[in-house]
Amino acid sequence: TSNELMTTRTLARRKATILVFASLLVAPRFALAIGQARWVAFSPAEGIFPIVQNGDTASICVDAQDWPGVIRAANDLQADVARVTTQRPAMVHDSKSPGKNKVIIGTIGRSAIIDELIRDKKIDAAEITGKWEASLVQVVARPLPGVESALVIAGSDKRGTIYGIYDLSEQMGVSPWYWWADVPVKKQAALFVKAGTRILGPPAVKYRGIFLNDEAPALSGWAREKFGGMNHKCYTNIFELILRLKGNYLWPAMWDNSFATDDPLNAKLADEYGIVVSTSHHEPMMRAWKEWERAGNRKGSW
Repeated sequence: TSNELMTTRTLARRKATILVFASLLVAPRFALAIGQARWVAFSPAEGIFPIVQNGDTASICVDAQDWPGVIRAANDLQADVARVTTQRPAMVHDSKSPGKNKVIIGTIGRSAIIDELIRDKKIDAAEITGKWEASLVQVVARPLPGVESALVIAGSDKRGTIYGIYDLSEQMGVSPWYWWADVPVKKQAALFVKAGTRILGPPAVKYRGIFLNDEAPALSGWAREKFGGMNHKCYTNIFELILRLKGNYLWPAMWDNSFATDDPLNAKLADEYGIVVSTSHHEPMMRAWKEWERAGNRKGSW
């Protein structure tokens, strides 16, 4: 009967819920993204690159002429190292700055340091050059005068470099959801990167992201309480989450919101972060219907 069928479905759903909950209870405290092998270590070994060891911290070096979004993500890496080890690396913008160990970050064609390493054959970027959102992560011995060892993160484009940065953060134990879901970061006394070269990307799917569907009243109410609305203070947290998840795309809130006009910094910072913003539902012309309504136009006149 229909009642029996409903009871069977209800019991099945409950069993599924119990199984999911049970799996969460026994899940490992530290998990990498699907398919990833661990290349960050927390104890020394031969040929390994020390980010933090015995109180010494490798500096982070990024060209001041690189994309602002890359420099911003490098600052996130600086904060992530501190979250894991309590040690905060120095941030430098000159390859000649002192320090025997460096994390060198940059975008091909935008970073003089990365271009120099390619020209001097310290790194081989042929596998990522010209590709969409690809990055190379490599431990390099004596890459520059006065530098004993470096971890090089090179990107084919802006997002490629950013993904390489955030891949390291996730490997260190900083979840992409550290802020949104309060995922705790396990503390470590030391932090190392294993020797070798790793290639990330290009992705199989070109555009990957988040759609803020049915955002009212839950998300919009929370955003008003915490940030004063769906403004750049809220959206920058969403942008960062998307990038940490290796995404690049956002369909923004639209029920009672206009992404581009509610806060002029929304679109400006989306571009800086590297987030592609499009529209959904009945907004196919890249203009929010709230712009039209607020201008006093009658419904249907669009």
